[in-house]
Amino acid sequence: MWLSKNGEQIGYWRKANAIHKWFVDNTQDGKDECQESDVSIEQILILYNLCKKVIKNPKKYSELLPMQGGFFFGSTEYSDYYLEYVKDTKKILKKCLNNPLEKYQYQASW
Repeated sequence: MWLSKNGEQIGYWRKANAIHKWFVDNTQDGKDECQESDVSIEQILILYNLCKKVIKNPKKYSELLPMQGGFFFGSTEYSDYYLEYVKDTKKILKKCLNNPLEKYQYQASW
């Protein structure tokens, strides 16, 4: 799974199923077909703020940024690994917010 701008990869996730679920639900109308989807700077800001809330509220992981199960997604436990990919996501999105473009693209590939 990656985030890009103008064809240049700016973020990459591996088995970050909660992040993928968020993009599918919020930028792909719930369709998970490995398609590229446009992501606005407003959507990036929403996910960035959500990551900040998750990091501050460990007891609300499943409520704030729920995982999804599936063959390609790995563990569905709210573990240290989950928290690490949320922190990594926050860093990736911060770069986008520091250099905002009108749109970014997200795509997953299985």
